[in-house]
Amino acid sequence: MATIHTFFASQFGDAPDIVTSAPGRIEVLGNHTDYNGGTVVGGCIEKRLFVGITKRTDKTIRLTSSDPLSLNTPVVSSLSSYATDDLPDWTKYPLGILDELLMSTSLDAGFDLAVHSEIPTGEGLSSSAAIELATCLALDAVFDLSLHLNQMIGLSHRAENRFVGVPCGLLDQTVVGRGKENALVVLDAGSGLHQVLPVGASFRLVVFRTHIRHELQHSPYEVRHRECRDALMSLERLIPGVRHLARLHPADISAYDIVLDETLARRARHVVEEQRRVGQFLKALNEADLRAAGSLLSASHESSKSLFENSTPEMDFLVAALSANEQVYGARLSGAGWGGAVLALVSDSFLDSDANRLADVYQATFDVRPKWWRTTLHEGARRESH
Repeated sequence: MATIHTFFASQFGDAPDIVTSAPGRIEVLGNHTDYNGGTVVGGCIEKRLFVGITKRTDKTIRLTSSDPLSLNTPVVSSLSSYATDDLPDWTKYPLGILDELLMSTSLDAGFDLAVHSEIPTGEGLSSSAAIELATCLALDAVFDLSLHLNQMIGLSHRAENRFVGVPCGLLDQTVVGRGKENALVVLDAGSGLHQVLPVGASFRLVVFRTHIRHELQHSPYEVRHRECRDALMSLERLIPGVRHLARLHPADISAYDIVLDETLARRARHVVEEQRRVGQFLKALNEADLRAAGSLLSASHESSKSLFENSTPEMDFLVAALSANEQVYGARLSGAGWGGAVLALVSDSFLDSDANRLADVYQATFDVRPKWWRTTLHEGARRESH
């Protein structure tokens, strides 16, 4: 946390008044089920994003990030012009939060805001939700808005949908906001309800980063979102009362796929079968059957690869190599796909040497060495003490 204070001071001349943070998240299971009204399981990782903020006495807004791509140079805007100024893409996330706040409240001043992140961007670890929740907490604190966590999660979700322009579901913001140590967050996106599910010490995760960056704004994510919506609209004509694609039974897709073209049928089948896998996964965890839980992760990846087509050769390679190790219970892509990270559920006997050998083989194949790390489940967004 000392880094955000140092960076803020280097950019703005003094320490921040408030510091907040939010973690990256991993999607454990429930690939593209959230915006289809299904259930999804995620957790927070140890890598965090920090926001420092100081309230100003004028209406100016200054934003800066320690990411080298931002050149460490403050971006200047104002409360009256932020929505129309030509600003770097990364600023859409904190400014989206501001935009949502200004729909229901007025702010009497601008602010200086700095971002420092440990979360790798473009890896499917939801650095976007982290900056949204951390910014929301920071603005809430510095302007004394007294927002509840539910409000912040909803506000952050709307900011990404509307101001950033990504039609994501509720998973990322819910997990980043609700995460707890040694626990998974299970979100029923159809109702918006969630539960926190503690996991035992034997629940061990390893994350591998491919060298292919994942960016929702520049991926087929919106196309898949539209395909799922189109599939639902077609099925609604034959199945009265259906509101969410994920709530159908696989038999429904088999019986009524005559109204779907081949592509839409594949997308619908993935979502419906993934929803069933989530239920089976939660049952396996309740029974402490990690081998069964892991097999469902691997089945999810195969569905993502063949039916939803959101995997990559690099991700497939990692999943296959991990699955060949008997100390790996299962592996899958984590997040929206099209690049980013692969997640593996492993036993106590999965060694660093196992991971390094896999990295060696990946490097020999793709001429790039993947980074990897072990992770446990951590706390969600919070205000940091000085």
